[in-house]
Amino acid sequence: MDYIETLDNAGDTLIEGIKSVQNFTVAAAERVGSMVNGFIPSSTMPLPVNMPEPRELAEASFRFWKRLAENQKEFTLKLIDAFAPATKTTKAHKSA
Repeated sequence: MDYIETLDNAGDTLIEGIKSVQNFTVAAAERVGSMVNGFIPSSTMPLPVNMPEPRELAEASFRFWKRLAENQKEFTLKLIDAFAPATKTTKAHKSA
């Protein structure tokens, strides 16, 4: 197994572990949410005009982070490409 495959497998294992914990957390939140729903008092405090729903805020936030991650990926790959000639020289010296 090569380094990249090992890295991918470790990443997959980590993500599966995170998903498992997330599924447990969502299930617990659903149980608690349904229990406390009747205990939350109504508020007469006015909310800001056009206040977005929490889900809308989350979607907008993740759209931003996705764009940022893509930008960082592009930047990183360009830097790697810029140093590619030096990397090839270094590899040649290692194998000699």
